Amino acid sequence: MESPQPGLESPYNGVRRMRTPIAGGLIFLTSTYFAAVRLLRDSALKPADEFCEKSDGQLHEPCSRPDLAAFQISSGFAIFYVGWMGFKTWYISRNVHRNLPNTPEGRLFGWLHESEQIAAANLTFQAWDFMISLLIPEHCSAVFLTHHLMAAVVSWFSLHYQVLHYYGQYFLGLTEVSSIFLVVIDLGRYFPPEPGSLFAHVVGICQPAFLVSFFWYRVAMWWVISWRLWSDVLTVTGNGRAEELRPGKTFVLKYVYLPFNILLGLLQLHWFRFIMGETKKVVFGHEMPDHSQGTE
Repeated sequence: MESPQPGLESPYNGVRRMRTPIAGGLIFLTSTYFAAVRLLRDSALKPADEFCEKSDGQLHEPCSRPDLAAFQISSGFAIFYVGWMGFKTWYISRNVHRNLPNTPEGRLFGWLHESEQIAAANLTFQAWDFMISLLIPEHCSAVFLTHHLMAAVVSWFSLHYQVLHYYGQYFLGLTEVSSIFLVVIDLGRYFPPEPGSLFAHVVGICQPAFLVSFFWYRVAMWWVISWRLWSDVLTVTGNGRAEELRPGKTFVLKYVYLPFNILLGLLQLHWFRFIMGETKKVVFGHEMPDHSQGTE
């Protein structure tokens, strides 16, 4: 479909075009997870007592949780990829700012190769995460599963109808920068490092980095970018350009992206409130923070 403005050509069926990378990503993540579970089953990794099965209040010995370590390893690959892609495209190459028209139509309907890659990667990761989380008690919660489902839905629509490639760079890519640090933190919470060890120092560095990046990308700037998103959507649906450029598909903007943007934004605030509570425990109680409410 062509538009009067250069750079707004956006063919549909991005999911079909990206089906090979999506299938490959699902195979890679699943293979990595089960291979890690098998390799770590008899490893020396000792999980924290709270993650060991109990019977009549007694811990089962020896305790092994290779599923938790395997999940962090597998998800770490996906999270690092989308986080790095978002950071690179937003700040380094700046292609999202240089190659998309700086108009409501450009930000909503313009096409960017990097955004298609991020949408495909996020769709792959969220679908995989949803299924694997069903196997891990610590991850199989209503909040976790709802978040994965919503993120997968917006990724699918972005790919299928070629929409929000500007905003996808932020919400599907750049916000995952904080989750890169969370992967390391959670690994340290599941398998507490020896005090003074290299891993303990790495976790100690990741904790403040996670707090700052989460606040900046998922709280403060989330609502700044969201304001522009809402403004752009209301503009193009009000002047008829949305229907002109995506005939019969404006429901995606009004009834999927805008409601999901608010719901996911409120979820970030809920998580940040929880994170701040855990941070106070660390500062005043010297405990390992629990970020298990999840931001992946």
